[in-house]
Amino acid sequence: MGNALAGGGASDVAIDGKHAFPRFLAWCAGIVAAGVGLLLAFSVLVDPYHLFGLIEVDGVNRIKPQPERYRQEIKLARLRSIQPDMVFFGNSRTEIGFDPDSPTIGARGHAAYNMGLAGTGMAVSQRMLEQAREGAPPAGLAIVGVEFLDFLVNAAVRPLRAPEVAHGFQAVPWQWRVDTVFSLNAVADSINTLRIQRAPEAQVMTQRGFNPLREYNGFARKEGYYAIFQQRAQENAKNLVARPRSLQLAGGAESDSTLRLRAMLDRMAQDGTDVHLVIYPYHAQLLAMFDEAGLHDLMQEWKRLLVQETDQALARHPGARIRVWDFSGYGPFQCERIPAAGDRRSTTQWYWESGHFKATLGERMLERIFGGADDFGFALAADSLARNAERVAVERAQCANVYPELFAGVRTLISRAGGARQ
Repeated sequence: MGNALAGGGASDVAIDGKHAFPRFLAWCAGIVAAGVGLLLAFSVLVDPYHLFGLIEVDGVNRIKPQPERYRQEIKLARLRSIQPDMVFFGNSRTEIGFDPDSPTIGARGHAAYNMGLAGTGMAVSQRMLEQAREGAPPAGLAIVGVEFLDFLVNAAVRPLRAPEVAHGFQAVPWQWRVDTVFSLNAVADSINTLRIQRAPEAQVMTQRGFNPLREYNGFARKEGYYAIFQQRAQENAKNLVARPRSLQLAGGAESDSTLRLRAMLDRMAQDGTDVHLVIYPYHAQLLAMFDEAGLHDLMQEWKRLLVQETDQALARHPGARIRVWDFSGYGPFQCERIPAAGDRRSTTQWYWESGHFKATLGERMLERIFGGADDFGFALAADSLARNAERVAVERAQCANVYPELFAGVRTLISRAGGARQ
């Protein structure tokens, strides 16, 4: 009997062992599923990319960090969600310089979104315009920042093929949405979202795509505006002396940027969008660098090109509304004095550095576009190009008279950059 009992006990253990392993696997799977669920809930609720909007609490997650990945996809998703009637396109100058929550826009009842993306050109703007139309109605108003430097090409290069400007693009892959929820990067960005709520100098992006460049306040406080301007000026000088000197490719072929601009104008005209092309208000330091680097005449030719493209678009699309605004020059805004070296207390009102204007100046630009005071910004047309050139020349002489050291510094920077390149 004892042996029988012993044999029965061994059998029971074997049976228990047989069921224990599946239970263990189920337990492990449950732990993993619970962990994944918690990570999913954490990323969705904190919502570091403005994609869900389920909960937004002051001091918890209302302020969002500037995304380092999927910037284009995130902005497109936000635009489709908001469906604004006013959209900004352009590079970092647009992304930093125009606040969609500005009083001027709000006073006119517009819902705006800033699609500007740092480090991009006309190709990205045109592609984003086309993709935006896949999930949102066309905006009634568009402000498109056009970058002079993007249109410069090497005249000796022959285009291998026509640039892709067709009005059809592949939908944004779904994988990026998975990655913005189920990834360690998403968890890290969610944690960073919680961290920056009380960090006034953190890099952020507003709900409407604006980058307020808050981190520059910290740089200015620690190093002073002079250091910021000087560092960017040295970078600009090296870049400008190496730039090509043509608006057309070999054989008179048009540049990619020109073709992209034309495609954007056609699309927005077909959609009935009121279009405002904006020439950026480069600080006098950068504009003087253009001149010193031998780009002055080419910039005038480029402005003529913008007017020509606008006139041709209007001829192709009777009833379209397209205007070109020139905010470049050497007026009181652009000739803003840079704080002296070592001065960490003085601030600038209009510029972060010579290439990027603050939203305070963007506000003045919006006021002008919406019919405000005409002391800043010039409406360009075929019959006003000469007058505009005269305006810039007069402003340059006035700025050089009150701020001669700026122009002397520009000559030194360009000379050194040219010598270093030889």
